[in-house]
Amino acid sequence: MEFLPRDRVLEVSALSVFYRGRETVRAVDDISFTIDRGEAFGLLGESGSGKSSVALSVLQYLPKTASLEAKKMFLEGRDLRDLSAAQLREVRRKKLSAVYQHPGSALNPSMTIARQVTEQLRGTSVSDAQRKATDILDRVRVRRVDRVLSSYPHELSGGMQQRVVLAMALLANPALIVLDEPTTALDANVKAEIVSLLNELRRDQRTSFLIISHDVDLIAATCERVAVMNSGSIVETGSISSVLHHPSHGYTRDLILSSPRDGFTKRDGLLGVSTVQPFDSRRQHRAAEDQRDDGLNVALRCADISHSFGKHRVLSGINLDIAAGETFGLIGESGSGKSTLARIIAGLQRPDQGAVSIFGAETAKTVERRTKDHRAALQLVFQSPDMTLNPRHRIRRILAGPMKRLTRVSRAEIAEKIGSLISSVRMPSEVVARLPKMLSGGQRQRIAIARAFAAQPKIVILDEPTSALDVSVQATVLNLLNDLQNQNQTAYLLVSHDLKVIRYMADRIGVLFRGRLVEMGTADEIFEGPNHPYTQSLLRPQGLARAVSDDVSSHQDRGCVFAKDCQLVSDQCFAETPQEQKFGSTHSISCWRGARELLPARRSPIGKIPFNI
Repeated sequence: MEFLPRDRVLEVSALSVFYRGRETVRAVDDISFTIDRGEAFGLLGESGSGKSSVALSVLQYLPKTASLEAKKMFLEGRDLRDLSAAQLREVRRKKLSAVYQHPGSALNPSMTIARQVTEQLRGTSVSDAQRKATDILDRVRVRRVDRVLSSYPHELSGGMQQRVVLAMALLANPALIVLDEPTTALDANVKAEIVSLLNELRRDQRTSFLIISHDVDLIAATCERVAVMNSGSIVETGSISSVLHHPSHGYTRDLILSSPRDGFTKRDGLLGVSTVQPFDSRRQHRAAEDQRDDGLNVALRCADISHSFGKHRVLSGINLDIAAGETFGLIGESGSGKSTLARIIAGLQRPDQGAVSIFGAETAKTVERRTKDHRAALQLVFQSPDMTLNPRHRIRRILAGPMKRLTRVSRAEIAEKIGSLISSVRMPSEVVARLPKMLSGGQRQRIAIARAFAAQPKIVILDEPTSALDVSVQATVLNLLNDLQNQNQTAYLLVSHDLKVIRYMADRIGVLFRGRLVEMGTADEIFEGPNHPYTQSLLRPQGLARAVSDDVSSHQDRGCVFAKDCQLVSDQCFAETPQEQKFGSTHSISCWRGARELLPARRSPIGKIPFNI
């Protein structure tokens, strides 16, 4: 055992990782870093940078096709490479834990949470195991612990699953927890809770964290030091202040510029560039407002949309308009009804009540009964391009399909149109001969966008189109969507939990909570306030000492849907459904409180970095 400073938890020196195949690939190239007790150290980089290979090396979970070289790989002074299989299991049980990106894959779907948590407490009496399970879930702020313990993983929200996985990682009070993209798929409120929880555990328990992410905001909010990885090497390392506020390496600057900054919108410029190159969107935005106010050229209208699954009401009286050339952002946490509303608009889910109109003409409730013109006018881009692209078809066939079925383009013109589509999404012409699996995730998403535009739509539903993408790829896709909108005057319904993406893209925003639109206005009005109390909790989730109940039975027909969680609640809020109040011509809030009480929302402190680039 080598002597290490008393508070040193992990020391990695000259680490390289190789993967053997037809050729040997060096995934990690001679990197070194240390983590002290109670410290959070971030590895920041994009897919393929080698971050996950570093995590697998620390956890000693590299596959058999991989090999590792290092001068040092010490956990509390013990060389992890020298441990036997039995010793390594003991270290993982007591000293080293992991939390992964998708908590659902870490939990056994056939076992209750109680059984999965207590399974790690073998040798402990049943009563002691149950007490420890309750205590650890309470420590990670799980509400109604008894219900969660008796539940199966599929009965919990994504955020609750992540808290359970974190609780299981903390159970043995480990020296180090490795977290691999722990908040990527989580809503703003849940992300803020997890960030706050990690910081609290680090402060109170002196737990050390190795946090691996492509999310600049997450690293900024949780870590003291960061290393930026690119192509297997660390290109820059130092304190959060020095690296993220004053980056010295070009790759770090590009990575930060690719992420939407606080308050930055498409009217301010392109993403991923250091000089302002604005879209011609101010004129477009004013034109969209005029068209909507005059009732002219409203591309999409939802009138009194309501829907239930059994006794569970998921949408209640939704009314909204989107003008041609306008981006309408829809925000709200998981279970708020965003995806159900998108599916109803697309004709994939028949509503119980209400109507959808496309350019003034009511359309059929299901896509099978819609006219060819209406099917061509409205297209979708899903979160995962794998839901859109047939893995057995080449890109040429994928793009030709919508043209043949939904447009009047002749067969002779299809090849030329495909070439134009490929060019519009900035892909090389030879890509049309490839299968989807031959493309990266970002390239597949661009092809999915090209497919949506193949039918020359006037309305496109964008359901979390960039949430699974690296920040530089996200910047490329968002810039591309704005270019296509400017060229075609396309109306977008953008569904996202990423508030910075919404702020950058949206002209107007609707806030959905438990099936009701509680607030609607321009992007500036929503982000500057006054705001509905629920909107405040979304925009500055760490600033409010409250937690939204996970009880789905909270959907109700009478009173305000936010009453149980609102800090401004009164008896009237439970008894009567609040009326819509107007705060100017475009801003409405469904609340009994007045403007003075609905204080302006402050932006979330997550990722609020004073960039100096």
